[in-house]
Amino acid sequence: MSSRWVRWSLPLVVLGAGVAGALWMNDAPEPSTDNTAEAEPQPLADAPTVATVGPDAGRWSPQLMLYPRYQSRQSVRLTSPVATDVESVEVAVGQSVEAGAALLQLDDRALQRQVTQLEARRAELASRSRLEQSKYQSDQSALAIEQNLVSIAQRSVERLQNLARQNLSSAADLEAAERTLQNQRLALQQRELAIARYDDIEQQLAAQRDELDSQLEQARDNLAEATITAPFAGRIASLEVQPGGEVSTGSTLLTLVNDRDTEWVAWVAASAMPQIDGLSSLTAMVETDSGAIPVDLRQRDPVADRGSLRLYFQTENEQPKATLNRTYPLRLDLPEIQAHRVPDASVYANESVYRVADNRLERVPVRLLGEQFDDGQVWRLIEADLNTGDRLLATRLQQAADGLAVKVADQ
Repeated sequence: MSSRWVRWSLPLVVLGAGVAGALWMNDAPEPSTDNTAEAEPQPLADAPTVATVGPDAGRWSPQLMLYPRYQSRQSVRLTSPVATDVESVEVAVGQSVEAGAALLQLDDRALQRQVTQLEARRAELASRSRLEQSKYQSDQSALAIEQNLVSIAQRSVERLQNLARQNLSSAADLEAAERTLQNQRLALQQRELAIARYDDIEQQLAAQRDELDSQLEQARDNLAEATITAPFAGRIASLEVQPGGEVSTGSTLLTLVNDRDTEWVAWVAASAMPQIDGLSSLTAMVETDSGAIPVDLRQRDPVADRGSLRLYFQTENEQPKATLNRTYPLRLDLPEIQAHRVPDASVYANESVYRVADNRLERVPVRLLGEQFDDGQVWRLIEADLNTGDRLLATRLQQAADGLAVKVADQ
């Protein structure tokens, strides 16, 4: 019995061992030739992939990006000549008007009353002057009569005095004659005084006439100005009143600007502008909603204001399609310089670029000379020790450093 069991169990053990070995061989990984040899190192496996660019050496014009305000060179605030009511308004904000066009009408009844009162005073003064002149002529005519009466009274006194010495007249008659003489002399003196005062009175009346004439002229001007007209052709920039509203003397009614005589005004650091004699060599382009237009630098303030200069630009010929009191981007071309032009992304901290050689970065110090702006891209003009054929890092890296390993995309 035991021998039979041994005879049957031995083949089963051998079979089980074979099955187990087959299963182990099936689960085990296949041998690889890579595992038999040491793995080859990959130094650029984790290196960032970058793009490169060659420095463009030549003569370039640095550009300044400014943001000037487009404004009128001629603007006026029209004010009310008197305190009154607004009768009507003939224009609206933004409307274009020609020179002399009626803008609004003020109530002129009070102004008309003022003119009428001054004219009445002027007529009264003229009447008084004529009366004084007539009196003067009458006094001159009566002067000879007064003088003759004094002479008659004088002879009468002398005759009575002779008679009194001869006891042929009474003392009462002599006293009466002397009293008549004194009265005639007093009347003559008053007449002479009236004639002498005529020049002074006429000068006073003339001064009053001049003052009234000035007031009357001003009142008539105010009456004429009740109709507010445009002093020049332009556009209504603001309107401060409405029909039926009250205005005081000197209060602003509206603002008129000349939209046909315009300019761009920009501020720039004085250190950024070159020291040149003429402005005609500088050109600029303004970006408007209708496209870029060329402008000329016509004027700049001769004195810096806290390190800044104010620049004035104008178009050469036709009126630009731009909105007043709005700012626009402007590129100002400065005189040409010798420099390398590189993308903005290539310059780090305004003091260095990185040359790519043998898949490594090499830091190169630079001196920033200016900028250029082309179709939304910024270029830097630099001075650096660069050679023809150098490739510069054009991809912006946060951790760029001298000796950093990189992979060049175009390789």
